[in-house]
Amino acid sequence: MNPMTDFAHLNRTQIDRVHNAAIRREIGDRLCISLNAERAPPMPRLLDLLDRLAAEDRRNAGPTPH
Repeated sequence: MNPMTDFAHLNRTQIDRVHNAAIRREIGDRLCISLNAERAPPMPRLLDLLDRLAAEDRRNAGPTPH
């Protein structure tokens, strides 16, 4: 079976919280760049999803050092 079409192995993949957050940040950064390039206002649903991602990042970041 072609490993590129066998998605069952993805369930076994584990990434830690730090890498998860880094991946989400990179996706967000690239999305912002793309949206700015198009100069179209983002749809309300997309804004809601971006807000949820930011909230998840804040939750996963833990307490901030003083």
